[in-house]
Amino acid sequence: MTADHPSRYEAIAAFHTALFAAAPLDEATAPPDEATAPPDEATAPPDEAAAPPEATVPPTADSGGAGRAWRIAGWGSADLQRVRFEALLRTSGYRGGSVLDWGCGPADLYFFLRDTNLPLQYTGVDLDPRMVELASSRGAPDVSLLPEGRAPEGTYDYVFASGIFQFEDPSDPLYYLQILEQAYDISSRAVAANFLSAERSEHAKAADELYADPSTLARFAAAVTPRWVLDHGYHPQGADFTIALLHERVTGGSGPSSGRS
Repeated sequence: MTADHPSRYEAIAAFHTALFAAAPLDEATAPPDEATAPPDEATAPPDEAAAPPEATVPPTADSGGAGRAWRIAGWGSADLQRVRFEALLRTSGYRGGSVLDWGCGPADLYFFLRDTNLPLQYTGVDLDPRMVELASSRGAPDVSLLPEGRAPEGTYDYVFASGIFQFEDPSDPLYYLQILEQAYDISSRAVAANFLSAERSEHAKAADELYADPSTLARFAAAVTPRWVLDHGYHPQGADFTIALLHERVTGGSGPSSGRS
């Protein structure tokens, strides 16, 4: 790839380098119950869609979720990270079990899932060895490096992919569809992933980021499974959506969504 059009791997590496340079590691590595968002942090409006009854939203979420590591993960705020995590659980009908966190970063999702008090067998993988080291140092179990272009091994009840589709790749513009299909193949209950939405306002878009068309993802989901959920209603600016591909019907209600379930 040229300097003007880096691959998604190059874009991710550069983005992570900037994040590690900007965020204090002593804050990022603090245990979740010891690190809270700064008092002047602007908070997003609360998500009006409730999580399914099986998954109770962790009581620490409003005070910073998984601590200040959300800065290293690249989220705009702890609250925006939280509403995305809630959407993953809600759309997938999460009720506990084995979880693969594909692109785990500092493993904030592990702490969020742990605090639901549902059964959890967690595995995290990431392309960046710095993220793997950080996640392990924070106490996340079973975190390992995933080589570029490789799919994780094993089978899991749920596969979650949060924030891994941030960048476009001119050499492989639909790479995210292959990853979603691979994730579905190694899941037994559901795979859920979030995307920056093509529907967000133009002034809020960056040149190198991937803005997925929800209708494209809906057509893809319908081709993979007759059971799927697309939620475009949780982000305060409507700038984000989550899609879940299901192996079984979600029970207990999946909250506001479009698509079939």
